[in-house]
Amino acid sequence: MSSVKILFFILTLGYILGSIKFFNIRLGTSGVLLVALIFGHFGQEISGAVRDIGLVCFVASVGLIAGPVFFCNFKSRAVAYMVIGFVTIISGAALCVASIKILGIPVPLAIGIMNGALTSTPGLAAAIEATGDPTASIGYGIAYPFGVLGVVLFVQIVPRILRIDFSQTKPVMDCGQDLQPEGTAGKGSMKIDPFGFFPLVLTIAAGLIAAKIVIPLPGGARFSLGASGGPLLTGLIIGYFGHIGPISLEVRKSTLETMREFGLALFLAGAGAAA
Repeated sequence: MSSVKILFFILTLGYILGSIKFFNIRLGTSGVLLVALIFGHFGQEISGAVRDIGLVCFVASVGLIAGPVFFCNFKSRAVAYMVIGFVTIISGAALCVASIKILGIPVPLAIGIMNGALTSTPGLAAAIEATGDPTASIGYGIAYPFGVLGVVLFVQIVPRILRIDFSQTKPVMDCGQDLQPEGTAGKGSMKIDPFGFFPLVLTIAAGLIAAKIVIPLPGGARFSLGASGGPLLTGLIIGYFGHIGPISLEVRKSTLETMREFGLALFLAGAGAAA
């Protein structure tokens, strides 16, 4: 069976599985990963290019969607966001190291479990890129349902404990009222294409260039954004500014949401089948 046929069989069955409720929870697009793992177990392969294309489309779309409000929100609550992010990453990494040392879980599998528990698809991509081992996808698939369940329970239980009614709360800053930086109104009136694919491919191209930049760290270590971080960062920047001179870089939200979903599905299908 050709790689293209396998891909669309996986996508079809994955979306069917993802639509089924288990204890009132749907797996959604992650159903594609579980189906891909089964296909991969029986030796069905998908080109690695499918996974790579899906990844960059997904993270670039996420960046472009978040760009207009990201810097506004970050400016208003920078310290809080950094503390939350730091605590989340450190606690997850500590548990990951403990599972490797105490339980003897293989490193790629443990890293995949950590990202699945955090429901972090870009984290899975970074894990595969860093370790070069697709078994991280297996760990991700094992932990992801529990990660989703944990988030759902947290969102439902914690507000009741703290007696918070989200319907009555108001955002501290409504960034939606000012999606463009000061002084950009009226700029970027010329569009290369009506659907916004040019800004998307520009974001991906610039992101892949940024991904190749390696920063040396003390002790001989090196840091780079990688294929997941590069397009995400450029997406945030391009999404925020929205234009280059007279050229508009705005993308229809419907286009970005479609590319985000399709990219995620391609990435999960490729990552799962490779495992």
